[in-house]
Amino acid sequence: MKHSDHNQTSLFFPTTTIVETAPNPSTEHPDQTPNDSDVSSLNIEITREELANEIIEGMVQDHRWEKERALGATDEELAAAFGVCWVHSHTLDVHFDIDPVPTARCTNHTGQELLTLDAAEIASLVRTFAEIPQAPDPYERERLLTQQLQRERLAARNEIFSAVQGILGDKARKKEQGFTQQFINLLFTENCLEEKNEGQTLEKITAMLIQRQWTTAKAMKAALQMVERAHLTWRSVEGYWLNRKYY
Repeated sequence: MKHSDHNQTSLFFPTTTIVETAPNPSTEHPDQTPNDSDVSSLNIEITREELANEIIEGMVQDHRWEKERALGATDEELAAAFGVCWVHSHTLDVHFDIDPVPTARCTNHTGQELLTLDAAEIASLVRTFAEIPQAPDPYERERLLTQQLQRERLAARNEIFSAVQGILGDKARKKEQGFTQQFINLLFTENCLEEKNEGQTLEKITAMLIQRQWTTAKAMKAALQMVERAHLTWRSVEGYWLNRKYY
């Protein structure tokens, strides 16, 4: 019978224990490694504050905070920022929930509860680690959002320009020397991509291309590609900054 070479001590998993005060730093030489046969070396002692910081800091690093940093956020918004999710590590399981109120519950792999963070604690830690300002009054927040959307619109124009230039086969190295810009201007006309106006926008682009000696079929295909590309970019912007859902 073939026997496993796996060391039996690997059956022991590290455990985490909440302590009142942080343990003293190890006096062992940094090159030394724990004795695998010493089960006590598998126990991680940490204070509640340290564990809470570790959990929220890790979550903050994997989350996008551009909107909150630009517009500010309320404690209620930050407390619910992670929604409902489960996070697993080799020693801990963390469950974030928002129903009925935002909480974060941390347990070890045996199901033993180590800590539960309430909404106020989550919001405070998120604000600290993500460096998010308090939300201003509604009028100021709307003004900041308008400014941000203008910046996003400019960035979107630059992004879409390259895509439309490729669809058109415009080989000009400078924008002013090619013919792409007129199509970009049309795509960024106010409300031109709304459902009620989309057909008219497609017709205009098709007509402009036919005037450039494109066949009708080729012009219609290019018009669809351009509108779809503009939709993709702008819906991404609106989805994030305006919390709009597209299906």
